[in-house]
Amino acid sequence: MMDLFKTLDLKPTKNHIFLILSILLSLPTIVMGEKIIITFPILLIIMLSFIFEEKFIIAIIIISLFTLLGEVDKTLRSLVHFVDFTLLGIIFLKMYGLDFKSFPQLPKSLLIFISLYFSVMILSSVLSKYPFAGVSLISQQLAFFVVAFVFYSLIKNVNDIKNYFDAIIIVSCIVVTVLIITFFNEGYDLVSIISKNRARVSALTGNIEAATNFIVVSFPIVIASLLLKKNSQKRKIFWFLLFYFFIGLTLAMSRSAIFGILISTSILFFILKRNLFYKLFLYLFSILLLFLLIQPLAEITFFFFRVEEGLSAREQTWSLSLNIIRDHFLFGIGPGAYKYEMFNYFPYMLNDWWGQLFIYYHEVTNGANFSHNFFLTFFTDMGLLGLIIAVTLPVLYFKISLSTLRKYKNESTEIYYLIVALFAAGVSIIARNFFNSIGLLFYGGITTDLPFWIIFGGLIYFYQAPLSVRNVINDPVLDS
Repeated sequence: MMDLFKTLDLKPTKNHIFLILSILLSLPTIVMGEKIIITFPILLIIMLSFIFEEKFIIAIIIISLFTLLGEVDKTLRSLVHFVDFTLLGIIFLKMYGLDFKSFPQLPKSLLIFISLYFSVMILSSVLSKYPFAGVSLISQQLAFFVVAFVFYSLIKNVNDIKNYFDAIIIVSCIVVTVLIITFFNEGYDLVSIISKNRARVSALTGNIEAATNFIVVSFPIVIASLLLKKNSQKRKIFWFLLFYFFIGLTLAMSRSAIFGILISTSILFFILKRNLFYKLFLYLFSILLLFLLIQPLAEITFFFFRVEEGLSAREQTWSLSLNIIRDHFLFGIGPGAYKYEMFNYFPYMLNDWWGQLFIYYHEVTNGANFSHNFFLTFFTDMGLLGLIIAVTLPVLYFKISLSTLRKYKNESTEIYYLIVALFAAGVSIIARNFFNSIGLLFYGGITTDLPFWIIFGGLIYFYQAPLSVRNVINDPVLDS
């Protein structure tokens, strides 16, 4: 079996194409029924994937995983999962077969972390009043780590990492495009952007923070490319991307996304362009003062950042979570038990405005823990041990990242810029998780968590690879 997978060739023959088309044309007809027409673009992409190289296949997998999910029809979502994960499995098995010894190694510290994480989840579930509520979440998290490991395993050189982030940048552009279309379809105009009563616009998924996460990840990659490039035409492309992402952030009005981008941009300039960092800081600080002191500009700023809304009900969700923690300090309520326990700590009458808002959160998240803070989420679900696990992940990320930065500081400028961009992107996600629960480990959310683990996988590749990886082939992102 191992030799079979080793010798598999994804380049199509007539027999391969006939077999693939026969299966792919029959299965969607059975599954999709009258919705069969929407599968034709998917079939076209699959056919192109078998014509082009594996690099194209992987990019398409990332784009489809991040754009054809969320609020998309559940049947289509299942089909996308089936096709994407099947293709991923074929590529992985072609590369490694079933020879476990040939699989890429992970840092021992990360393996220990993952083992402890699952141990704490299982322990908390066993001691919970709802011991079976977390079974699906634990299984989902396990499947997620398998997918994340496959993506990490497919990194053979620097260009593979670049390919991942080329795909994520494309996803960001798709998100912004959908945001723009949604904005105008809802009847808004440009003036209404600064309107106090304008609703926030979302794209692809009802969760605005999840949609903007791709922009947050893409931003430092694009800025690092801009700092590195000398070619004027390429610089124009990157300036356009930054401008396009800014439009998306304006429409989504995600303060945590803007906060994350400010963090990642500061890290990039502080590490790569220290003098420019201080100049930009003074420049932006001066502009901020002007916007705060000049009344019309101040009003626009307050509307844009929704100052009057405070933390957008986060104070209430944090208070609810803290009340749960007081009663379940050591082991938590158990993974998956939040939907059963939250109403026992409900701080409002069910029929008042806040009560209706919390009920809405409960319904749209299917009862998921919406503590709006990564650390509170783990603390409420798994108690003190969960909090330790939550704190350990950023510590581990910083340990590996900083070691990698020191390792490549005096090596290839191109590689060093890429590593700094990856590090900054990961830190921006961690920073956002002080105000959100998604993006790091939200029980295996592909759309929400996979970008961070792709970033982490890229850094781990550099962390463990010999310095000879500085010999890079030209590629669309960060090439010289």
